[in-house]
Amino acid sequence: MSAWRRTAAACVLLATASCTVGEDSDSAGPPPSPSGAASSTPDSTREPQDPVLSPRPGEVVELDQHGSEYVFTKEGRYAVRLTPELVYEVDAPDMWEVYRGRYFSTSDFSGGTGVFSVDGPITHAWLPAHPCRDRTLTPVGPTARELAHALAAQPVLDVRRPKPVSIAGGRGFHVEVSIPHRVSPSVCEQGEVALFTTTRRREDWWDLSAGEAVTYWILAVDGQRFIAAGWCETTCTQADLEVLAGMAESVTFEQES
Repeated sequence: MSAWRRTAAACVLLATASCTVGEDSDSAGPPPSPSGAASSTPDSTREPQDPVLSPRPGEVVELDQHGSEYVFTKEGRYAVRLTPELVYEVDAPDMWEVYRGRYFSTSDFSGGTGVFSVDGPITHAWLPAHPCRDRTLTPVGPTARELAHALAAQPVLDVRRPKPVSIAGGRGFHVEVSIPHRVSPSVCEQGEVALFTTTRRREDWWDLSAGEAVTYWILAVDGQRFIAAGWCETTCTQADLEVLAGMAESVTFEQES
């Protein structure tokens, strides 16, 4: 994982943090992983220092990817711009924090733990030759099915059998990925277990550190591939997982002319 993502992972759940990351932080890639900063009990003794967005009933608020680095979302519907012509909309829970208009995460004010994001359209994807020992790029076909089943076939990873899903007007696969206890990521290349990458840039691997797990909804929508991700430490409760799943199920895509 690149240096800027390590910084983002350390900062994203700190509601009062003032963090700086490198210029590459606007590039698409895996969501920052949750840190231990989130508390299961919301902190009602403080007020957030970053802006708090509050959609009116029936309103969809588009997140500004060039404005405040961190904002909070009152419960409501938000839009995230993926391309100049494409946004996705999602229902965000109360007092979640958003990093650079892209990554939703729990906060000291919401409780729980987890990060949610959607990436795409994804034209190309590569798996490592071996998730732990060899990050040589191995191309994967262009469909949601091919990526989901290629992940499930990888050694080292603990992957639940891909389950068909229908979300956002498209079809795809639900995939849960974690690291078995017998595997120590610290002995792997770059100290992490590599899952896949959607660019040839090595620092853009989606990878896992010790104790982390991720749930993917790999979707085919209007002939394009998208990935919704719920990123969670293995200490996530069932309630946390249900919140992330609810966000994924609320996603819709809006193409603008």
